[in-house]
Amino acid sequence: MKRRNVVKRSAILIVLGFTTFFGFQANSQTVNIFIESIEARHPAPDTTPEKYEGSQTVKGLMNAFDAVYNQKYSKAKVIALCDGGVVYSSELAISGEIDARHSRVEWLQMLLQRGITIEDFDDYRIYLSKRHTLAFLEDNPDLRKIGFLSMPLMDDQNTYKVAYIDKLVAKRVEDHKKQIERAKKRIESAKERIAHATKQPNPKQVEHATKQIEHATKQLRRAQEALERFQKPTPPPQQPNRNMRKKSPYPPL
Repeated sequence: MKRRNVVKRSAILIVLGFTTFFGFQANSQTVNIFIESIEARHPAPDTTPEKYEGSQTVKGLMNAFDAVYNQKYSKAKVIALCDGGVVYSSELAISGEIDARHSRVEWLQMLLQRGITIEDFDDYRIYLSKRHTLAFLEDNPDLRKIGFLSMPLMDDQNTYKVAYIDKLVAKRVEDHKKQIERAKKRIESAKERIAHATKQPNPKQVEHATKQIEHATKQLRRAQEALERFQKPTPPPQQPNRNMRKKSPYPPL
């Protein structure tokens, strides 16, 4: 735990999560604000695809996104602000420090085996950055003891890591369910507009609503397929992926 002053920096901070909490006590301090952020280097041309259409494998995802991830981001920060000016903070480099603690190869494998789908570069950077929040919790026993972020109380770090992954999975499942509901509502709304425009008649409105249905249908299908992955998670490999470990520049756990 350390106290920090706000310093102006030229780097760009991308806030991954910003949540206000009330009622959590750590060393008689109430945790009021929790922030997860990632520090970006100066913007570079973005050549990553808008949507990832490849296989949901560690090798496929890393081939698509890892070079850009290393190029664009330097470090991740996690901060919990408490009453009285007490600050719990963690700052780890994207490559090296965090990879030594939680290998990105093994991290991605755990997520994929549990059914997580990486749909685009944003998913990739956010899920890799969640390792920093886990490291933050591991390094601050006062926060673990109060069940901060609704984490279960446990001392074993491996069990705690699995519980943390469980929370990421539960959040993703809930997100997919909300996506499905939103897509269904958009489809129904567009159908109503088509029925209304047909009576007018209004061909342009019909065409516009039809395109909305097509777009919402694609979103619905993607969310449904992603949700099915949680019901049929990827089985673990029969033996360790030794070839990938040998080729990976990142140190194992």
